[in-house]
Amino acid sequence: MSAQRITKVRGATGRVPRRLGAGPWAGVLAVALAMLTACSGGGGSSGGTAGGGGTGGGSSGACFTPAATPQSITAAEVEQVLAQGAEAASKLGAKATIAVVDRAGNVLAVYRMTGAGATVNILSGSGKNSADNPQGLDGLSGLIGSDLAAVAKALTGAYLSSSGNAFSTRTASFIVQDHFVPGIAQTAGGPLFGVQFSQLPCGDLVQRGAGIGIGPKRSPLGLAADPGGFPLYKNGRVVGGVGVIADGVYGLDPSPTTSGADLDERIALSAQSGFAAPDCIHADRITAGGVTLTYANSASQPVAVTATRVSGMAGGLLAVDGYYDGAGILAGTAFGEPASGFVAQGGSQILVNAAQGNRYPASASLSPLPVASGGAGMSAVEVQELLSQALGVAAQARAQIRIPVGSAAEVTVSIVDAGGHVLGLARSGDGPVFGVDVSLQKARTAAFFSSAGASSAISALPQLGYFNGSLKQGALFGVDGYMASSRSFFGNAAAFSDGVAFSARAIGNIARPNFPDGIDGNPAGPLSKTTATWSPFNVGLQLDLVYPSLVGAILSPSSANRSCTGNAIGLENGMQTFPGGFPIYRGTTLIGAIGVSGDGVDQDDMIGMLGVSRAASSLKTGIGHAPASRRADTLAPKGRNLRYAQCPQAPFNNSTEQSVCDGI
Repeated sequence: MSAQRITKVRGATGRVPRRLGAGPWAGVLAVALAMLTACSGGGGSSGGTAGGGGTGGGSSGACFTPAATPQSITAAEVEQVLAQGAEAASKLGAKATIAVVDRAGNVLAVYRMTGAGATVNILSGSGKNSADNPQGLDGLSGLIGSDLAAVAKALTGAYLSSSGNAFSTRTASFIVQDHFVPGIAQTAGGPLFGVQFSQLPCGDLVQRGAGIGIGPKRSPLGLAADPGGFPLYKNGRVVGGVGVIADGVYGLDPSPTTSGADLDERIALSAQSGFAAPDCIHADRITAGGVTLTYANSASQPVAVTATRVSGMAGGLLAVDGYYDGAGILAGTAFGEPASGFVAQGGSQILVNAAQGNRYPASASLSPLPVASGGAGMSAVEVQELLSQALGVAAQARAQIRIPVGSAAEVTVSIVDAGGHVLGLARSGDGPVFGVDVSLQKARTAAFFSSAGASSAISALPQLGYFNGSLKQGALFGVDGYMASSRSFFGNAAAFSDGVAFSARAIGNIARPNFPDGIDGNPAGPLSKTTATWSPFNVGLQLDLVYPSLVGAILSPSSANRSCTGNAIGLENGMQTFPGGFPIYRGTTLIGAIGVSGDGVDQDDMIGMLGVSRAASSLKTGIGHAPASRRADTLAPKGRNLRYAQCPQAPFNNSTEQSVCDGI
């Protein structure tokens, strides 16, 4: 292992502010400091005055002025990013593969320097796997193309960011691990624990195909937690992302407080020169639970670059099956215009299909049938009211991850029926794109695990075994083991078949390698792998449900696979294990679920909770939340109650209202 690789598995720069890491005033003081930082200036981006927001977006305060119109990256600018990355790699004595995508996920170019490695090793750095004993994706080595890794990194930088926040793949690494801050014992898992298994190439929401098309596009490896991926900005708007792989390892940063320079990160930082996010919205200007997030390692200094063309350089464009044909460098779409797949409609934003029609208009339930057809399911009017009310709450809510403090939350809201069919989807105009797929995952997770058929559906899945880099399959095991563990864990032979209402937060409670989360040494939750084998690449049921389809989509990207679970269990784009999803009932009958994603997890919970509650009050048709007596927070496995929802303090802008979710 090279010295450059060793620095990668050591860590990042996230920090707990001194004297602000604990105590009742920690969050208040950290927010105040973040606000002062956000309004003190900050860096700009190329192409004119730095800005953000625009149609459907919010102002980022005194640090820059929002652009008024959608922005896009040109083919010449894409080439400049590639050339700058290649020049930086050469100066560092490295050979890199570099990818650029637009905000909708279209792959605009992939460039491989002569001599760059063709494949990567997927390694968490945990030491829990080996070539003959892979653990989930951890150890799937020498088989995955470096082009796929670079694309996943680029797409992650683009998808996690907005005009109010700039997140990198290092930020992702910081918020998906089993401790937050990673490496600090006796702390709970990261706030977006599990988000790496979203945007999956096998899902039914994400779009496929090389060349320019509507988004959101799939990511070949899900969201990346390996440093070396950053968003690209013009006039304060996200226009894409850049991803770099040069060290041969697709991993993460398990020890973010002790690391040195990272090779991939230095090259990527250099590549985005002229297209960097304004400094004031970097992740290290944003706090979560009093902890400052991380954007780039302070030791990963960019290299001075001047190149604008790749002609004459040692390397060339690389075709990536299913993602990019390699014929030429492409210009990106302008996010918010029809070609991107995202357009404004009224006061919100919708996804459109190739004919520019709404992909997910408010529609009546398929399972169960709507009331008008003799069932208990939702009507299109009810679905529209749920969407409108939830987005109305978001517009009132004080955002957690957006600068400046006091910005409104910007999210995606998905509504599904009890069978997981999408009944409606709408979003705020500048919500991070990752929230589109994740909101649907959350809704489907809540609907599925609240159903009486969840246990039998999982138990019916075939056995699986993990593959190593030689495609040798390991020992087979049954996914139904998670259901057996759940029955034992709850002391209930009918677990996940008795109709208890589970929120996405409650499912997350039992999908962690320690229960309760953050108490090291405790047994794992029944949906998680144990600490002996757990890593962000080997989490438990969340991965195992999709593993065969995911590996198939990675190895055969042109296949027509449109379900990550391979059957009709209602989790076609996978499950999710962090908050923001709730089942919806008519009386005592499960009729669907709502999923919210794009801001802080407590904000997502609140928007979902209040969205359903306000719609119920407005409609007066009998829809609403699960009866309190049926909710998962009535369960107390191992003497500890699960959590159903958690809403933030002082949640609204221009209001002093508190405890807004009490009594719902």
